[in-house]
Amino acid sequence: MIAKNNVKSQLLTILDSLNQPHNARIKDFTSFRFVRKALQSKRAMQRFYDLMISDIRHVKQRIENKVLLDAGCGSGMFSILLSLLGARKVLAVDYVSDCVAMTQTIVRSANIHNIEVIHSDVAKINLPKQSIDGIFSIEGLSHYRNHKAFLIMASRVLKDNGFLFIRDGNNKASSFVRKRNTVIWRLYENCSNPINFCGFEKSSGCYLDKRKEIIRSTFPSLNDEEIQRFARYTFGYSKEEIIHAVNQFTNGTFSLKSEYSPNVCPLNPEINCYMENMFNPVELKHQLMIDGFIVKITARGPSARRLGLLRFVWELCSPLTIFLPGGFQLLAIKCIR
Repeated sequence: MIAKNNVKSQLLTILDSLNQPHNARIKDFTSFRFVRKALQSKRAMQRFYDLMISDIRHVKQRIENKVLLDAGCGSGMFSILLSLLGARKVLAVDYVSDCVAMTQTIVRSANIHNIEVIHSDVAKINLPKQSIDGIFSIEGLSHYRNHKAFLIMASRVLKDNGFLFIRDGNNKASSFVRKRNTVIWRLYENCSNPINFCGFEKSSGCYLDKRKEIIRSTFPSLNDEEIQRFARYTFGYSKEEIIHAVNQFTNGTFSLKSEYSPNVCPLNPEINCYMENMFNPVELKHQLMIDGFIVKITARGPSARRLGLLRFVWELCSPLTIFLPGGFQLLAIKCIR
Protein backbone atom coordinates (compact mmCIF):
# COMPACT_ATOMS: atom_id res chain seq x y z
CA MET A 1 0.00 0.00 0.00
CA ILE A 2 1.28 3.51 -0.82
CA ALA A 3 2.47 5.56 2.15
CA LYS A 4 -0.34 7.65 3.63
CA ASN A 5 1.41 10.99 3.05
CA ASN A 6 2.09 10.02 -0.57
CA VAL A 7 -1.59 9.12 -1.09
CA LYS A 8 -2.64 12.46 0.33
CA SER A 9 -0.14 14.34 -1.83
CA GLN A 10 -1.25 12.55 -4.99
CA LEU A 11 -4.95 13.08 -4.32
CA LEU A 12 -4.51 16.78 -3.53
CA THR A 13 -2.48 17.15 -6.72
CA ILE A 14 -5.31 15.57 -8.71
CA LEU A 15 -7.84 17.88 -7.06
CA ASP A 16 -5.68 20.90 -7.77
CA SER A 17 -5.34 19.88 -11.44
CA LEU A 18 -9.12 20.14 -11.86
CA ASN A 19 -8.75 23.91 -11.63
CA GLN A 20 -6.22 24.00 -14.47
CA PRO A 21 -7.18 25.25 -17.97
CA HIS A 22 -6.63 21.86 -19.62
CA ASN A 23 -9.41 20.43 -17.37
CA ALA A 24 -11.81 23.31 -17.95
CA ARG A 25 -14.46 21.15 -19.61
CA ILE A 26 -14.92 19.12 -16.41
CA LYS A 27 -16.68 22.13 -14.91
CA ASP A 28 -19.36 21.84 -17.60
CA PHE A 29 -20.71 18.69 -15.94
CA THR A 30 -23.73 19.25 -13.72
CA SER A 31 -22.27 16.87 -11.12
CA PHE A 32 -19.17 19.06 -10.78
CA ARG A 33 -20.98 21.10 -8.12
CA PHE A 34 -20.36 18.27 -5.65
CA VAL A 35 -16.61 18.88 -5.74
CA ARG A 36 -16.66 22.61 -6.42
CA LYS A 37 -16.42 23.49 -2.73
CA ALA A 38 -13.39 21.21 -2.36
CA LEU A 39 -11.53 23.27 -4.97
CA GLN A 40 -12.02 26.66 -3.35
CA SER A 41 -8.81 26.49 -1.31
CA LYS A 42 -6.05 24.20 -0.07
CA ARG A 43 -7.85 23.97 3.24
CA ALA A 44 -11.08 22.92 1.52
CA MET A 45 -9.17 20.23 -0.38
CA GLN A 46 -7.73 19.00 2.92
CA ARG A 47 -11.23 18.74 4.41
CA PHE A 48 -12.41 16.86 1.34
CA TYR A 49 -9.51 14.42 1.72
CA ASP A 50 -10.19 14.00 5.46
CA LEU A 51 -13.84 13.17 4.76
CA MET A 52 -12.96 10.52 2.19
CA ILE A 53 -10.14 8.97 4.20
CA SER A 54 -12.41 8.72 7.24
CA ASP A 55 -14.66 6.40 5.22
CA ILE A 56 -11.95 3.76 4.92
CA ARG A 57 -10.79 3.77 8.54
CA HIS A 58 -12.74 0.66 9.48
CA VAL A 59 -11.71 -1.29 6.36
CA LYS A 60 -8.23 0.09 5.61
CA GLN A 61 -6.72 -3.40 5.91
CA ARG A 62 -9.19 -4.72 3.34
CA ILE A 63 -8.26 -2.48 0.39
CA GLU A 64 -4.77 -3.39 -0.81
CA ASN A 65 -4.77 -5.75 -3.82
CA LYS A 66 -8.57 -6.14 -3.64
CA VAL A 67 -11.34 -5.78 -6.20
CA LEU A 68 -13.68 -3.04 -4.98
CA LEU A 69 -16.98 -1.60 -6.16
CA ASP A 70 -17.74 2.11 -5.74
CA ALA A 71 -21.54 2.08 -6.03
CA GLY A 72 -22.78 5.50 -7.08
CA CYS A 73 -19.31 6.88 -7.82
CA GLY A 74 -20.44 10.47 -8.46
CA SER A 75 -17.35 12.46 -9.44
CA GLY A 76 -15.10 9.41 -9.16
CA MET A 77 -12.82 10.95 -6.55
CA PHE A 78 -13.46 8.18 -4.01
CA SER A 79 -12.65 5.56 -6.66
CA ILE A 80 -9.37 7.37 -7.28
CA LEU A 81 -8.60 7.32 -3.54
CA LEU A 82 -9.17 3.55 -3.43
CA SER A 83 -6.84 3.12 -6.38
CA LEU A 84 -4.13 5.21 -4.71
CA LEU A 85 -4.52 3.13 -1.54
CA GLY A 86 -3.52 0.00 -3.42
CA ALA A 87 -6.74 -1.59 -4.70
CA ARG A 88 -6.05 -4.07 -7.50
CA LYS A 89 -9.15 -2.95 -9.40
CA VAL A 90 -11.96 -0.47 -8.76
CA LEU A 91 -15.34 -0.65 -10.49
CA ALA A 92 -16.75 2.89 -10.50
CA VAL A 93 -20.49 2.52 -11.18
CA ASP A 94 -23.12 5.21 -11.60
CA TYR A 95 -26.57 5.39 -13.16
CA VAL A 96 -26.33 9.08 -14.07
CA SER A 97 -24.62 9.57 -17.43
CA ASP A 98 -23.31 12.98 -16.36
CA CYS A 99 -21.47 11.40 -13.41
CA VAL A 100 -20.10 8.61 -15.60
CA ALA A 101 -18.72 11.09 -18.13
CA MET A 102 -17.16 13.20 -15.39
CA THR A 103 -15.55 10.17 -13.72
CA GLN A 104 -14.13 8.98 -17.04
CA THR A 105 -12.65 12.42 -17.71
CA ILE A 106 -11.08 12.77 -14.26
CA VAL A 107 -9.69 9.22 -14.26
CA ARG A 108 -8.07 9.79 -17.67
CA SER A 109 -6.70 13.14 -16.53
CA ALA A 110 -5.22 11.49 -13.40
CA ASN A 111 -3.62 8.80 -15.58
CA ILE A 112 -5.04 5.95 -13.48
CA HIS A 113 -5.50 2.62 -15.25
CA ASN A 114 -7.07 0.24 -12.75
CA ILE A 115 -10.46 1.98 -12.54
CA GLU A 116 -13.22 0.66 -14.77
CA VAL A 117 -16.06 3.16 -15.15
CA ILE A 118 -19.45 1.49 -15.69
CA HIS A 119 -22.75 3.14 -16.64
CA SER A 120 -25.36 1.01 -14.89
CA ASP A 121 -28.00 0.81 -12.21
CA VAL A 122 -25.95 -0.56 -9.30
CA ALA A 123 -28.76 -2.96 -8.38
CA LYS A 124 -28.73 -4.47 -11.88
CA ILE A 125 -25.01 -4.58 -12.61
CA ASN A 126 -23.99 -7.86 -14.21
CA LEU A 127 -21.13 -9.21 -12.10
CA PRO A 128 -20.16 -12.84 -11.36
CA LYS A 129 -21.18 -14.33 -8.05
CA GLN A 130 -18.62 -13.81 -5.26
CA SER A 131 -16.33 -11.69 -7.45
CA ILE A 132 -16.00 -8.55 -5.29
CA ASP A 133 -13.98 -8.06 -2.10
CA GLY A 134 -15.69 -4.89 -0.93
CA ILE A 135 -18.49 -2.48 -1.83
CA PHE A 136 -18.68 1.20 -0.89
CA SER A 137 -21.89 3.22 -1.11
CA ILE A 138 -20.93 6.77 -0.18
CA GLU A 139 -23.98 9.06 -0.07
CA GLY A 140 -25.56 6.88 -2.75
CA LEU A 141 -28.12 4.70 -1.00
CA SER A 142 -30.60 7.56 -0.59
CA HIS A 143 -30.72 8.02 -4.38
CA TYR A 144 -31.19 4.38 -5.43
CA ARG A 145 -34.59 3.60 -6.93
CA ASN A 146 -34.57 0.12 -5.37
CA HIS A 147 -32.28 -0.14 -2.35
CA LYS A 148 -33.44 -3.67 -1.49
CA ALA A 149 -32.33 -4.89 -4.91
CA PHE A 150 -28.97 -3.23 -4.26
CA LEU A 151 -28.57 -5.12 -0.97
CA ILE A 152 -29.47 -8.40 -2.71
CA MET A 153 -26.88 -7.65 -5.40
CA ALA A 154 -24.26 -6.95 -2.73
CA SER A 155 -24.97 -10.26 -1.03
CA ARG A 156 -24.62 -12.11 -4.33
CA VAL A 157 -21.41 -10.54 -5.68
CA LEU A 158 -19.45 -10.24 -2.43
CA LYS A 159 -16.96 -12.95 -1.56
CA ASP A 160 -17.24 -14.67 1.80
CA ASN A 161 -15.81 -12.28 4.42
CA GLY A 162 -16.25 -9.44 1.95
CA PHE A 163 -17.63 -6.12 3.20
CA LEU A 164 -20.30 -3.56 2.42
CA PHE A 165 -19.70 -0.05 3.72
CA ILE A 166 -22.52 2.51 3.59
CA ARG A 167 -22.27 6.15 4.56
CA ASP A 168 -25.32 8.37 4.20
CA GLY A 169 -26.50 11.65 5.65
CA ASN A 170 -30.20 10.87 5.37
CA ASN A 171 -30.63 9.28 8.77
CA LYS A 172 -34.32 8.62 9.34
CA ALA A 173 -33.65 7.86 13.01
CA SER A 174 -33.01 11.59 13.56
CA SER A 175 -36.14 13.73 13.96
CA PHE A 176 -34.18 16.77 12.74
CA VAL A 177 -33.21 14.99 9.50
CA ARG A 178 -36.80 13.82 8.99
CA LYS A 179 -38.14 17.39 9.30
CA ARG A 180 -35.37 18.84 7.12
CA ASN A 181 -35.83 16.30 4.35
CA THR A 182 -39.59 16.72 4.30
CA VAL A 183 -39.13 20.43 3.60
CA ILE A 184 -36.56 19.66 0.89
CA TRP A 185 -38.89 17.13 -0.74
CA ARG A 186 -41.69 19.69 -0.96
CA LEU A 187 -39.38 22.32 -2.44
CA TYR A 188 -37.92 20.01 -5.08
CA GLU A 189 -41.33 18.68 -6.10
CA ASN A 190 -43.25 21.96 -6.22
CA CYS A 191 -40.97 25.02 -6.15
CA SER A 192 -39.98 26.51 -9.52
CA ASN A 193 -37.63 29.07 -7.97
CA PRO A 194 -33.92 28.59 -7.21
CA ILE A 195 -33.37 26.78 -3.91
CA ASN A 196 -30.56 26.97 -1.37
CA PHE A 197 -31.71 25.23 1.79
CA CYS A 198 -29.58 23.37 4.35
CA GLY A 199 -26.80 22.90 1.82
CA PHE A 200 -29.12 21.64 -0.95
CA GLU A 201 -29.03 23.72 -4.11
CA LYS A 202 -31.29 23.71 -7.15
CA SER A 203 -30.90 26.37 -9.82
CA SER A 204 -34.41 26.29 -11.27
CA GLY A 205 -37.38 24.11 -12.10
CA CYS A 206 -39.06 21.44 -10.04
CA TYR A 207 -39.89 17.79 -10.58
CA LEU A 208 -43.52 18.65 -11.29
CA ASP A 209 -42.38 21.00 -14.07
CA LYS A 210 -40.02 18.33 -15.43
CA ARG A 211 -42.92 15.90 -15.71
CA LYS A 212 -45.02 18.57 -17.45
CA GLU A 213 -42.30 19.13 -20.03
CA ILE A 214 -41.92 15.40 -20.67
CA ILE A 215 -45.67 15.08 -21.26
CA ARG A 216 -45.90 18.26 -23.34
CA SER A 217 -43.07 17.25 -25.67
CA THR A 218 -44.30 13.65 -26.05
CA PHE A 219 -48.04 14.38 -26.35
CA PRO A 220 -48.35 17.78 -28.12
CA SER A 221 -52.09 17.32 -28.65
CA LEU A 222 -52.84 17.54 -24.91
CA ASN A 223 -54.01 20.89 -23.53
CA ASP A 224 -52.47 22.64 -20.51
CA GLU A 225 -55.13 21.37 -18.11
CA GLU A 226 -54.56 17.76 -19.15
CA ILE A 227 -50.79 18.16 -18.94
CA GLN A 228 -51.09 19.61 -15.44
CA ARG A 229 -53.36 16.76 -14.34
CA PHE A 230 -51.18 14.01 -15.79
CA ALA A 231 -48.05 15.58 -14.30
CA ARG A 232 -49.59 15.48 -10.84
CA TYR A 233 -50.84 11.94 -11.35
CA THR A 234 -47.38 10.67 -12.31
CA PHE A 235 -45.58 11.69 -9.12
CA GLY A 236 -42.76 9.21 -8.50
CA TYR A 237 -42.61 8.06 -12.15
CA SER A 238 -39.50 7.99 -14.34
CA LYS A 239 -39.58 9.55 -17.83
CA GLU A 240 -40.24 6.18 -19.47
CA GLU A 241 -42.94 5.33 -16.91
CA ILE A 242 -44.63 8.71 -17.43
CA ILE A 243 -44.80 8.27 -21.20
CA HIS A 244 -46.07 4.69 -20.88
CA ALA A 245 -48.73 5.60 -18.30
CA VAL A 246 -50.07 8.64 -20.18
CA ASN A 247 -50.11 6.68 -23.43
CA GLN A 248 -52.11 3.89 -21.80
CA PHE A 249 -54.48 6.36 -20.16
CA THR A 250 -55.20 8.23 -23.40
CA ASN A 251 -55.92 4.87 -25.03
CA GLY A 252 -58.41 4.04 -22.30
CA THR A 253 -56.44 1.08 -20.92
CA PHE A 254 -55.08 2.60 -17.72
CA SER A 255 -56.44 4.51 -14.74
CA LEU A 256 -54.26 7.23 -13.21
CA LYS A 257 -54.59 8.56 -9.69
CA SER A 258 -52.41 10.94 -7.74
CA GLU A 259 -49.81 9.27 -5.53
CA TYR A 260 -48.33 12.54 -4.28
CA SER A 261 -47.66 13.00 -0.59
CA PRO A 262 -45.49 15.70 1.01
CA ASN A 263 -44.03 12.94 3.20
CA VAL A 264 -42.81 10.83 0.28
CA CYS A 265 -39.44 11.44 -1.36
CA PRO A 266 -39.88 12.71 -4.94
CA LEU A 267 -38.17 11.09 -7.91
CA ASN A 268 -36.18 13.00 -10.50
CA PRO A 269 -37.98 11.77 -13.65
CA GLU A 270 -35.08 12.57 -15.98
CA ILE A 271 -32.48 10.40 -14.24
CA ASN A 272 -34.79 7.98 -12.38
CA CYS A 273 -33.18 8.63 -9.00
CA TYR A 274 -34.63 9.75 -5.68
CA MET A 275 -33.86 13.25 -4.54
CA GLU A 276 -32.83 12.38 -0.95
CA ASN A 277 -34.62 9.35 0.45
CA MET A 278 -34.21 8.44 4.14
CA PHE A 279 -33.22 5.23 5.88
CA ASN A 280 -33.32 4.02 9.44
CA PRO A 281 -29.90 2.39 9.95
CA VAL A 282 -31.32 -0.09 12.46
CA GLU A 283 -33.79 -1.35 9.85
CA LEU A 284 -30.98 -1.65 7.29
CA LYS A 285 -28.97 -3.63 9.84
CA HIS A 286 -31.81 -6.09 10.34
CA GLN A 287 -32.25 -6.55 6.58
CA LEU A 288 -28.56 -7.35 6.15
CA MET A 289 -28.44 -9.68 9.14
CA ILE A 290 -31.23 -11.73 7.58
CA ASP A 291 -29.03 -12.03 4.46
CA GLY A 292 -26.15 -13.41 6.53
CA PHE A 293 -24.09 -10.33 7.38
CA ILE A 294 -22.47 -9.27 10.62
CA VAL A 295 -23.37 -5.59 10.89
CA LYS A 296 -22.15 -2.61 12.90
CA ILE A 297 -23.77 0.81 12.70
CA THR A 298 -22.33 4.05 14.07
CA ALA A 299 -23.34 7.68 14.01
CA ARG A 300 -21.23 9.70 11.62
CA GLY A 301 -18.94 11.97 13.56
CA PRO A 302 -16.64 14.82 12.49
CA SER A 303 -14.12 13.92 9.79
CA ALA A 304 -11.41 16.50 10.57
CA ARG A 305 -8.23 14.92 11.93
CA ARG A 306 -7.95 17.41 14.78
CA LEU A 307 -11.35 16.22 16.02
CA GLY A 308 -10.39 12.56 16.06
CA LEU A 309 -11.09 12.14 19.77
CA LEU A 310 -14.53 13.72 19.45
CA ARG A 311 -15.26 11.45 16.48
CA PHE A 312 -14.22 8.41 18.54
CA VAL A 313 -16.52 9.40 21.43
CA TRP A 314 -19.36 10.25 19.05
CA GLU A 315 -19.17 6.83 17.40
CA LEU A 316 -18.72 5.05 20.72
CA CYS A 317 -21.97 6.62 21.93
CA SER A 318 -23.85 5.67 18.73
CA PRO A 319 -26.78 4.04 20.54
CA LEU A 320 -27.63 7.63 21.54
CA THR A 321 -25.92 9.82 18.92
CA ILE A 322 -27.58 7.91 16.06
CA PHE A 323 -30.77 9.80 16.97
CA LEU A 324 -29.07 13.23 16.79
CA PRO A 325 -28.65 15.39 13.67
CA GLY A 326 -26.16 13.81 11.30
CA GLY A 327 -25.68 10.76 9.17
CA PHE A 328 -24.75 7.15 9.81
CA GLN A 329 -22.15 4.60 8.83
CA LEU A 330 -22.84 0.92 8.36
CA LEU A 331 -20.23 -1.81 8.00
CA ALA A 332 -21.50 -5.26 7.04
CA ILE A 333 -19.24 -8.33 6.77
CA LYS A 334 -20.55 -11.26 4.74
CA CYS A 335 -20.38 -14.44 6.82
CA ILE A 336 -18.61 -17.50 5.41
CA ARG A 337 -21.22 -20.07 4.43
